[in-house]
Amino acid sequence: MVSYPFVSAVTEWLHMADGDALDAIAEYVAGATPTVLEKMDRHLRETTVNEYKNEQRNRLVVLYACFKYLEAQKTGRFSARW
Repeated sequence: MVSYPFVSAVTEWLHMADGDALDAIAEYVAGATPTVLEKMDRHLRETTVNEYKNEQRNRLVVLYACFKYLEAQKTGRFSARW
């Protein structure tokens, strides 16, 4: 079961302008614990894979890439889980 805060955050990011979404993701990553980052990673990845609308899926890929970049900057490592 997906936690509401993950769904809410991703939905907000999807409806923001690119720069605002990047700022929001950066703020989220900066304040998140490793466990929360792992859970958001899983949610964002699953949401992206399961999205059937191309435009929406493309946007999710960009958000996921930004999330992973910022996560790697924070943690000093990049973990690919596809």
